[in-house]
Amino acid sequence: MESMLVLLHIFFFVKVCTTVHDAGVYSRPSSQETACPVTLPVVDNANISVISLKSSYSEGDTLLYICQQGYVSLRRIIYICDRHQWVSTQNAKCSPKHCELPADLPNGHYIMVHGTDFVYGTTIKYICTEGYQMVSREDTRTCLAGGWSNRLPVCEEITCSPPQLGGRITVDGLTDYDTPLRYGHSLRFTCAGPGLRLVGPREITCHENGDWSSPFPRCEDITCELEEIKDSVSVVGLSEYNAPLKYGHKLQFSCTDLKLSLRGSKEVTCSASGSWSSSFPTCEVVTCKIEQLNNVRIVIGSPPYKPGHTLHFQCTHSSMDMLGPSSITCQSDGTWSSPYPTCSENGACGPPPHIEFAETTTFQKASYRPDESVKYICHSYHTMDGNPYMTCTKGKWKGYVRCLKPCTVSINDMDVNKIEQLHVPKQLMYSWHNQPISFKCQHGTKPKRNSVQFRQTCVDGVMPLPACQ
Repeated sequence: MESMLVLLHIFFFVKVCTTVHDAGVYSRPSSQETACPVTLPVVDNANISVISLKSSYSEGDTLLYICQQGYVSLRRIIYICDRHQWVSTQNAKCSPKHCELPADLPNGHYIMVHGTDFVYGTTIKYICTEGYQMVSREDTRTCLAGGWSNRLPVCEEITCSPPQLGGRITVDGLTDYDTPLRYGHSLRFTCAGPGLRLVGPREITCHENGDWSSPFPRCEDITCELEEIKDSVSVVGLSEYNAPLKYGHKLQFSCTDLKLSLRGSKEVTCSASGSWSSSFPTCEVVTCKIEQLNNVRIVIGSPPYKPGHTLHFQCTHSSMDMLGPSSITCQSDGTWSSPYPTCSENGACGPPPHIEFAETTTFQKASYRPDESVKYICHSYHTMDGNPYMTCTKGKWKGYVRCLKPCTVSINDMDVNKIEQLHVPKQLMYSWHNQPISFKCQHGTKPKRNSVQFRQTCVDGVMPLPACQ
């Protein structure tokens, strides 16, 4: 073993001497050796060869430097002891080793996160193109002595799983032939028929993480909660075992005592909004309301005014004429047999009559002169029918004024019938009397058989809606 080491030292010694001679360095023999410092030169990114290390150095001794891992030199790095100092034989250095150009990433690209060139120690990071996601564990690669670390990562297209829904819900936006639902794709949901309510978002979008923007919605039965029912009220139509009262369910009301009168609707229906068409009625003792007295006074009769009670009237001044009956009777339904009479002098009129959905343009007075007129205006969205003026004529108001109601079409009304407005976005819509509106089927539906025409006109608050399926 020792002999092999000796031979190895001799081999390296001869090799170093040959290199020094080739570099043009010549060491003259000297009768007296001159020592060099034992503190050896430092070469960046290089280590001194073990065979060059000695406890002391004489004139002509050489040092061989070997580049560290990841670094290379185009020439040998050798220092020689010359006149008490270490002198470099060649202007050589250890430079970072180059890596080949990194491979391109399908559906992605890379950026440098450490370093400025593709040399040892440089790190690059791969980023997927929008619509794709990284599926590899490592998304960086580093230039090492043996080349790039890690494998080229993989970017897969972002897709979202299709919804698994029952037959109660309709999905608009699903693709055909198992085409994947890609990043940015949207789905829209509606319930498959009336009586169902969508719980959750109406639209969801495939996000960059492969998940939908919200959980899938569901369609539930539209139900109405029971309101308080007084003991004096009888109800027909309640379900057994407190089962939910669904859309379209009707309740009929009556009073348990014939002496009581029903205040409110006799029948209510569970509507598409989940509320009743009217508040639940109550049963009260039947009385007739006290009305305003216009130049008249009650001479016989005092409240409460129960059925059968009669009132007798008289004008406040003997010079006035009474318009209407001088006596009226409270009826079993809580209404008077006739309106309260009025008294006027010389053909004057009392306050103008109330017109539904209209107001007078001036404050009302207690009395109006003959031939004096008042003007009416209709409420918003209502249409005037007739002349807006009424005139006091011989103690009576003459004229024809009527305000026709508009039509309202809600988004829910259209969704129930699977229709939408033509040429405009689906939205809550008001239509004046006699104004036409055109509709079309929602995407993916077709007209129902026997459906009304898709162009309809509002008639005093009524507009039939077409239907699709």
